[in-house]
Amino acid sequence: MNLRIQIYFTVLVISVSIKSTAEYGNWNPNRRPKIMGDLINMKSLDPKKLRVQRKIVLYHNFFRSNVKPSAKNMLRMKWHKDVAKAAQRWADACVFLTHDNTTGRFIDNYGSCGQNIFISSHQVPWFFAVNTWWLEKDLFKFGKPNNNLTIIGHYTQMVWASTHEIGCGIAKCLHHGNYLYTKAKVYYNYVCNYCPIGNRPGRLGRPYRRGEPCRGCQKHCKGKLCSNFCPAADQWSNCKQLHNIHPYWLCNTKTPQGKQRLAIYCSATCSCRHKVHD
Repeated sequence: MNLRIQIYFTVLVISVSIKSTAEYGNWNPNRRPKIMGDLINMKSLDPKKLRVQRKIVLYHNFFRSNVKPSAKNMLRMKWHKDVAKAAQRWADACVFLTHDNTTGRFIDNYGSCGQNIFISSHQVPWFFAVNTWWLEKDLFKFGKPNNNLTIIGHYTQMVWASTHEIGCGIAKCLHHGNYLYTKAKVYYNYVCNYCPIGNRPGRLGRPYRRGEPCRGCQKHCKGKLCSNFCPAADQWSNCKQLHNIHPYWLCNTKTPQGKQRLAIYCSATCSCRHKVHD
């Protein structure tokens, strides 16, 4: 009996102590719960800042080095200012969940680059956007021909082995229509562009070569990622086949057309032997 009285008295004292605090007195049972976006300002998310660029690149390289199954030819990503300018321009356009056209994503030496888009009703860290794309891996089946681009395309672009340049942008946009299941009047548009482009037709199930990390670049490896990138991309889809049949015609002809094949259309195949490229 004495024990029950002691426990009741202890609970009563704790209850009175809590009710007497200023926090309890100001507590509003109908308050709007705070989420991450209430605490983050746009300046801390601005990809023009070197610190933000480093974080975005770090997130991508972390995920790229941890793909399952492992990759033997996965390149290390780095920031590209012109790619970032194109991504920021499209983010500022505020076209809801729509990709930029091929001209808007064009970068010298790479042609039209890839693009991932993420939207949110609040400001969230860049990691949230990148991780959302990454989580599509759970729906991806390596080596299978029936992967659906609309379901796993963000993930495969993120881990496309030959992609090694990235640039991103973010914008606060006015919300029109009923696209968002929220009463928010604005949304935040996160855009990342990737060069060279990934998600090649017919190869969606194999965004990289399966094998022991860096097995395909043993002399150019750091942290399970390769560094022997090609600073160009083929614009023709059959450059490798043409090189197997007519290597001299493709890469060594001194005519104006031959120089175009070398410098533009098949520059990676002709100029980047022993380097990772599509």
